[in-house]
Amino acid sequence: MTFQQKTVILGIGKMASALVKGWVSSKLIPASKIIGVRTNPSKIKQTSDQLKIKVTTDAVTALKGAQLVILGVKPQKIKEVLGEVGRAISPKALVVSIAAGVSTEQIEKLLPQGCPVVRVMPNTPSLLNAGMAAVAGGKRAKGSHVKLVLNLFAAVGKSIQVQENQMDWVTAVSGSGPAYIFHLIEAMTEAGVKGGLSEKMALELTAQTVYGAARMVQEAGKSPEELRIQVTSAGGTTQAALLKMAELGFKETVEMAMTAAAARSAELNKLNG
Repeated sequence: MTFQQKTVILGIGKMASALVKGWVSSKLIPASKIIGVRTNPSKIKQTSDQLKIKVTTDAVTALKGAQLVILGVKPQKIKEVLGEVGRAISPKALVVSIAAGVSTEQIEKLLPQGCPVVRVMPNTPSLLNAGMAAVAGGKRAKGSHVKLVLNLFAAVGKSIQVQENQMDWVTAVSGSGPAYIFHLIEAMTEAGVKGGLSEKMALELTAQTVYGAARMVQEAGKSPEELRIQVTSAGGTTQAALLKMAELGFKETVEMAMTAAAARSAELNKLNG
């Protein structure tokens, strides 16, 4: 699949940049068909040179004839940006939002009547083509729109279709999820250093262990529970660690933390409403 239509990206941060690199390298969208819009004139040349696309500060002109529009601006800027340039978007253009906590319904209100919107929750490993993106179509979006977006985000990792009312928990699981894993790596590394390992050694041991464990979940054909039991010998070191985690409420802590993330996502949606 190659998308040959004019594509405009409003707001080129790290995530949008990762998407452009993935799309161009996988030949899903030619670089010549992509225009990036930035508000900071001093960043235009740097961004253009880095991504090999045209970059401008003139959103209204850029949006003329665009068939795909990516909203890469921060959630709190959605209303302001679409209030200024939303009417320049064609009613036939597909609008894809990667803004957390902003519903498709809220975005649709700021666009021309009939304009389809698809909402996506990606995550930062997209920078390494190892991302996870959840895709939900708004009321105006057709199945073909959702399929296109699923293909676009699969170029930088994996993508799945979800219902929009699941997005708060998608945010809690995969959107914020990398930070939980980074925090776990921090904690394991620090513990290793306290136990006498060098920081470099502890970090390398921990990072590779997390990477390997994740691959086993994906490729071994067994559930995480089965894999955990397989590694845990009665009376052994792993069991000692897991018993201490259970005693300290490890699973309950994770559940409460993720519930807090989902609640904050819902709160942001209300604030942006």
